[in-house]
Amino acid sequence: MIIQTKQQRENTLEALNVMWPSVPAKNVVERLKRWRDDADPEAAPDCGSIACFGGWCAWWPSFVSQGITVSMLGAPNFAGSVYGADTLLFGDRCIFNSRGDHGADAHFTGTDHELVTHRLQWLLENSKVSS
Repeated sequence: MIIQTKQQRENTLEALNVMWPSVPAKNVVERLKRWRDDADPEAAPDCGSIACFGGWCAWWPSFVSQGITVSMLGAPNFAGSVYGADTLLFGDRCIFNSRGDHGADAHFTGTDHELVTHRLQWLLENSKVSS
């Protein structure tokens, strides 16, 4: 069981219901194309792996306001490190991992875009909010 703070639960719901649905599925394909268009941190991510979810999180305004920044490669950073953004935002240190490297991935056969939605739903079902 994953323990989330109230903010992490709000982030999970926002990612599931608002942020991720706004990401065009065509921008998330099975092979990495590029992290960002011309490495412009102001440009929306255009990548092609499950890691794209992290790139979009680093661009999303409410997550940026929580201290998430963008590395030159488009990866989400927290406190200057590519490690920790996943835990800070969602309480799940594996949510940005590659396909097959998360508890939600067993027997999942959908697209990478669908996999992110599946992981977020899994997180809601397999976590509780700390009191």
